[in-house]
Order: sequence, then C-alpha cells, then structure tokens
Amino acid sequence: MGFGAYIADRLVPLAVGAVALAFAALVMVVYGLDAAAVAFVCGVLALAAAAALVLDWLHRRAFYRRLEDMLSSLDETYLATELTERPSFPEGQLLYDALDRESRAMRDRIAAARRRSREYREYVETWVHEIKTPIAAARLVARNNPSPATESMDAELDQIEGYVEQALYYSRGTSLDRDFQIRQVVLAEVVRDALRHKARTLIDAHVAPELGELDYTVRADPKWLSFVIGQVLVNAAKYRGEKDGEGRVRIWAERRETGLDAWETVLAIADDGIGIPAADVGRVFDKGFTGENGRRFARSTGMGLYLVRELCDKMGVRAWLESEEGVGTTVFLAFPDSARQ
Repeated sequence: MGFGAYIADRLVPLAVGAVALAFAALVMVVYGLDAAAVAFVCGVLALAAAAALVLDWLHRRAFYRRLEDMLSSLDETYLATELTERPSFPEGQLLYDALDRESRAMRDRIAAARRRSREYREYVETWVHEIKTPIAAARLVARNNPSPATESMDAELDQIEGYVEQALYYSRGTSLDRDFQIRQVVLAEVVRDALRHKARTLIDAHVAPELGELDYTVRADPKWLSFVIGQVLVNAAKYRGEKDGEGRVRIWAERRETGLDAWETVLAIADDGIGIPAADVGRVFDKGFTGENGRRFARSTGMGLYLVRELCDKMGVRAWLESEEGVGTTVFLAFPDSARQ
C-alpha cells in the first residue's frame, strides 16, 4: 500500500479534521488569542495528526507487504495465512480472517481431490489386475487351439494388454501421489525387460532389436522406465511402414558432459520406420495427439508418447526425439547425475 493510496482512502476524515481545525482556530481568534499562539497550536495539532497518519501507514504497510511477499513466493498461495501473523488493526483482521476461511476451504477441497484421486487410482489398479485374469484365460485358450483365427485373436489380446497397461500407468502417473521409487538401475537389465514384454509385438511387425553399449547405471524407477521403453518399442513396430525385409530398432547408451564436471547418460532408441512429418515433431508428446501418421498408418490413441513424457518428467528424466520422414525416428532419454562408468 503506497502512502498516496493510504491518504486517498482517508480523504473524508482528513477533510473533516481540516474543517474542525480551521473552526477551532477561528474560535481562538474570536476569543482574542494571539495570532502567533493560534498558529502554534494549529501547527502542533497538524504535526501530531501527520505523525499519527505516517505511523499508522507504516504499521499497515508492513502487514500488507508481508502478505504480498508471501503470495508472490508461494506456489500454493492458499497457505499464505499459515505463514503470516494476524494483524492488530481491524481492516487487516477482516482481510486476514477472510483469507484464512478461504485457505481452510481450499485445503479441504484439495484433501477431497486427493482422496478421490487415490480412490480412482485404486479402482483402476484393481480393475487392471482383475482384467488380466480373463486376458490370460483367453490367451491360454488361443494357444491351446492353434489356428489362424486364434493366432489373430492372440495378437489382438496383446494390443488389449498394452492398452490396459497404459490405463494403469496413466492412473499412476497423473495422480497427485508420487507412486514410484527412484533407485540405481542398470540400463541393460531394464531394456531387456522391456524387450521381453514387447517381443510378440516386435516379432509380428518383423522388427529386430540391435543392442549397443548399455552397461550404465542410472537413477530411475525400473518399472516406469521399462514401460517408457516399451511404449517407444511399440511405436517402432507400429510405424515400421511397408518395406521389404526386417526392420531394425537400435538401442544404445552413452555418457555426455553437460557442463563443468556435470554428466548425463543418454539412452537412444532408433528405428528405421516411416519417420514423423516435420510439422508434427513438436507436438508428438501432447496428450491425444495422433498426427498424420496416426491417421494414415496405424490405430493410435495419442497416449503413448504423452505417457513417456509424463513419466519421464516425474522421474527427472529429459525426453525428446529426432525424426526424418522416410528415414526413421530416434527417441532420447537423458538421465542426469548418474554414476560415471
């Protein structure tokens, strides 16, 4: 609160005070008081009133400044009253009490939202675990009765299982809780785990993996990282394109220096598929974005790369890709501060 705004807010009482002072001076003059004495008395009264105004303004300004600084520095501004003392002047108390009531209401709403999110996530996780039973039973029936129809059904079951897995990680990755455990993992082990889970998808698409140097240790959640790599492998199979012979997906890692004594380990997954049009490259990580390839070449939900970016962000991993149409796409995952090998 500036001093000018403070004075403007008190123009009416100041005007009334000025009229009262002038009337008092007039009365003193009428009663024959010396003009110098009248001026002295009026000057003292005016000075006392000015001092009172300045002190009151400083007192109020300190509270408003603390409150403003708190609101500017906090991400959760509804917590400002928790960190600010209640003022002693009535106007500030009214403002503080109003903000405190809103703060409590907001905390209650956030607690309710977290509870609903937790319940929803628990429901999705339960549903995922329950749906795995009929999927496994259907897969068993298909494999015990081999035929072109059951082989086709088995392939569709793979896709269903992939979508179920997406639903599980979407519920976990976008929940308000941090449901993951960051620890030291060996990239080679996680990559091989992802390849085992997506082997059928790669085989059906005639895509063969080629592994390079992967003996690096990084910090990540192994299950989340395996899922992320699996989504990239699915895209490599899905967008292989119409070409003769086997496709290739090369996977390797390398260490890069990012600054003075700062390093990162970069995992690269490169395919030789149809590539991504230049106009779509900047949006492929957006939620629900399918792009030209998703409409022309494969059924796409636009959720795979979105989940890759979301889960990587939560793990502190930087994700990006480079692509050339007709040549292929390379997805990069950068893990900072990993142990140097």
